[in-house]
Amino acid sequence: MDSITKEQADIIGEVANICTGNAATTLSMMLNRATNITTPVVEVLVNEQELSRDDRILVKVPYTKGLDGTNLMVLKERDALIIANLMMGGDGISISGMSFDELTLSAISEAMNQMCGTIATSMASLLDTPTDIGFPLVNSKYKTTFEIPDELCNGTDIVKVTFRLTVDKLIDSELLQLYPLSIVKQILKQEER
Repeated sequence: MDSITKEQADIIGEVANICTGNAATTLSMMLNRATNITTPVVEVLVNEQELSRDDRILVKVPYTKGLDGTNLMVLKERDALIIANLMMGGDGISISGMSFDELTLSAISEAMNQMCGTIATSMASLLDTPTDIGFPLVNSKYKTTFEIPDELCNGTDIVKVTFRLTVDKLIDSELLQLYPLSIVKQILKQEER
């Protein structure tokens, strides 16, 4: 099976670390809260159980320039509700009555759009290639807005990058990024130039 070496996984981890670190700054400014994302752990998997869990929010990030393909961000539902609550001017604590309605999903999408835009800008700088994304789409157990791309669920290798995400004392959790091997190979090719 076509896969990547430990050294290549380390390169992906470093790229993800820089890009997502910058995204944490963007999230902090949007939420007006101290936000931190730790150094990532990179794994190469054949399939990812997080995609089938119903307590997760999946965010599809399509690349429209620079890279060809899609990656997914995976958040816990509770974390997504806290982020949405803060985006809508709440305190991040009063989320018990919140549901994944259009307003909440819109707030989550916008937060992810801003974060992913920062990631794309960072990626463009690192790879010295103009990189852009389309508007992120959000899946929850309540509403499906996209089909998971085949290359992330058909048994081919997936690169899973796991970060610890903290937002003040409100969130201390994991943020996952799932990259199909095809995008990882494109990043590595650009990095080697």
